[in-house]
Amino acid sequence: MIKVSVIVPIYNAEKYLEQCLDSVVNQTLKEIEIILIDDGSTDGSAEICKKYLDDERVTYFRKENEGLAAARDDGMKLAQGEYIGFVDSDDWSEPDMYDKMYTAAKTNDSDIVFCNCMQNENGYVFTPEMPSGAYDREKIKSEILPHTLAYVGKGGNKRALRWSNCLRLYKKELLDKNGIKFDRRLRRSQDLQLTYEATLVAQNYYYIAEPLYHNRVVADSLSRGYTKNMWPLYTYLIEILYKDTENFKELDLMDQMHLRAFFFATDCIENEMKPLCPNNISKRIELINEVINDPICERFKGHIQTDKLSPLYRKYYEFIVKKKAEKFIPYTERYKRNAEFRGKYINPLIDALTENNVYKTIRGKR
Repeated sequence: MIKVSVIVPIYNAEKYLEQCLDSVVNQTLKEIEIILIDDGSTDGSAEICKKYLDDERVTYFRKENEGLAAARDDGMKLAQGEYIGFVDSDDWSEPDMYDKMYTAAKTNDSDIVFCNCMQNENGYVFTPEMPSGAYDREKIKSEILPHTLAYVGKGGNKRALRWSNCLRLYKKELLDKNGIKFDRRLRRSQDLQLTYEATLVAQNYYYIAEPLYHNRVVADSLSRGYTKNMWPLYTYLIEILYKDTENFKELDLMDQMHLRAFFFATDCIENEMKPLCPNNISKRIELINEVINDPICERFKGHIQTDKLSPLYRKYYEFIVKKKAEKFIPYTERYKRNAEFRGKYINPLIDALTENNVYKTIRGKR
């Protein structure tokens, strides 16, 4: 019996591919199949993949380039395992990752098992967003679903449970029974669609706080570099998520959905302020206008609790409501300068005074 199908979508990944595949074929859980989907690579990825075909658990398929969602979808069609997992071709996993996750799944009859991850080789571990252990349906509705799309974290910043498919095992029966698969047209945040839809129907869930997966963030990754035409990459996904939320009747998640749409809008606005952005001011304002005049922004207006947001995002919301595209860039630049000044001078001074009880004394007299 194949316990886990591990799907590895590959596109021009020769630089990191061997480390990725070594981490998968050397898993302590041996009853796995490894499905390599080459999404039309033009570098040496194909030759690297073929080195692993002596392992009878490894299969390799090459296809025309269609993007990550389509590659994962093709892998899911081929999967025969009891559970399905994903590994990105520039990441790698701990040797016992699937052993621990499968054991948790079987012990608790879990539909989804979620683990923590470590970013790069710098040892940074993401802060666990929920206690380790099992979650039944009622706890999924009260503790997981309200945080899957979006929530406001400490300091008023954008937060959500990490929705990476690579951190999860999905019971294949759950996905097949509910017709859950990747929408092949998605080109951005594809993980959220599958994770959200699977979580909406999951009856049992398990979280392992231990970082079993290593996420590599490269300098030119989407999260750091400038993304051309970013807003159109999100709009189709947002419509899918709104439809999923409307169709889900057990719990009202529409506030979280509005917040997610707002966060996606601010992501695209902030994209125009990245150092690598090639556009001049007028082009940036034009693209911001495209975002804030979209009907999606009209949809979440009046549904965002601004008192929980940081001053920056409260201001962003105000600019969106008033459609003041020209205000974003100068305000953000001032905000960042003030934040740098506070971080460099004010906060260390307060820390020093507090350490000597001076700051507390002054506050007490006031």
